[in-house]
Amino acid sequence: MLVLYNILSAMALLVYSPVLFLKKGPEDRRAFVSERLGISGCAGADIWVHAVSVGEVLACLPFLKKLKDEFPGRRIVVSTTTYTGQKIARERFPAADRIMYMPWDTGICVNRVVRSLRPRIFITVETELWPVLFRSLKSAGCRVVILNGRISRKSFRGYEKIRFFMKRVLSDVDFLYMQGKGDAERIIRIGAAREKVGVMGNFKFDAEIGASSAPAWLGKVGGRILLAASTHKGEEEILLDAYKLIREKIRDARLILAPRHPERFGEAAEIIGKRGLDFSRRSEMEHAPPAAGIILLDTMGELSSVFSMASAAFIGGSLVPLGGHNIMEPAYWAKPVIFGPHMDNFPVAREFLERAAAVQVTDATGIAETVIELMEDRKKAEDMGRKARSIIDENRGAVKRAVGLVRSFIGTA
Repeated sequence: MLVLYNILSAMALLVYSPVLFLKKGPEDRRAFVSERLGISGCAGADIWVHAVSVGEVLACLPFLKKLKDEFPGRRIVVSTTTYTGQKIARERFPAADRIMYMPWDTGICVNRVVRSLRPRIFITVETELWPVLFRSLKSAGCRVVILNGRISRKSFRGYEKIRFFMKRVLSDVDFLYMQGKGDAERIIRIGAAREKVGVMGNFKFDAEIGASSAPAWLGKVGGRILLAASTHKGEEEILLDAYKLIREKIRDARLILAPRHPERFGEAAEIIGKRGLDFSRRSEMEHAPPAAGIILLDTMGELSSVFSMASAAFIGGSLVPLGGHNIMEPAYWAKPVIFGPHMDNFPVAREFLERAAAVQVTDATGIAETVIELMEDRKKAEDMGRKARSIIDENRGAVKRAVGLVRSFIGTA
């Protein structure tokens, strides 16, 4: 089966190659293409950590930094799949001995990289499974570990249908450290050996939360702020409808809209403009206060600090069936959290609801009613925020457990 997968993956690479060469975004296109194809030169590495994109990179930053502190003499290589993940890794973890793109998961690409790097341990974050790479690494005598692993119910149903193949893939993994008990049970049911599975918690509870103070431009905004973070296609319209209802009750309400992906900044601007609404682009606000009640956050790296000034925070990817995004950042700042019905990627969302640390909504009216209540009842908003922060504080420690596992495999030198 692995042979068939390898052949199909190679065929997929041939089909995808035009996109690979023409893909928008990578600042160093030559490095992007050569590293994805596995043809760039690689110095050796002791520890190779893979974090597919921005969310995974941000989540594992405390772990990466702790690795460097604990193993200062070890060469640490970090790989990503997306160029946005690559950019964040370079900005936030300059101590890495190398940051590169993950090679395409077919033998012709991965074998050369494995021979060049010769890692002692390979760590993939959040259950990114690479069948050919895992086999190549094991053949080279490398340990393979999954950290911060999770298997959603939806993914589980898909994996169950190919359990015979998954059991073979997971047999090449030395240990699977999962986020929760449910994730652990699901990975066992699709083929992982029970003795190789543990529960470590979630890196996101240990994540560093950006700047300690808000950027200067945010101080010019004024009013009470609804921050709509990491929004996706189909959500901006709902949030704009909600904002219109909020403004009817609260005249000083402000909406900061932050699309999840940079390539959608222009699309979000068009959506706002087509409704005839005035708005300011964050990228054009450096020396002037915002001229409108809506601000489009079209920059990277500022979202976390913006949470610190929000009256309420809506988490995107949850009104549409995408599984939701990180609720840890607003919780860290003790802000009341609002999200839609699709939070499968964050099972902890259930605990937030059960402990009245968050509110779930389904439409513009629900968002508006919730935000109005929170903006008018400061005590309720502060109480929700304190409960959210307490969940963060109670669940820290995943980084320490993960570093301990790495130490058990490669020693302390």
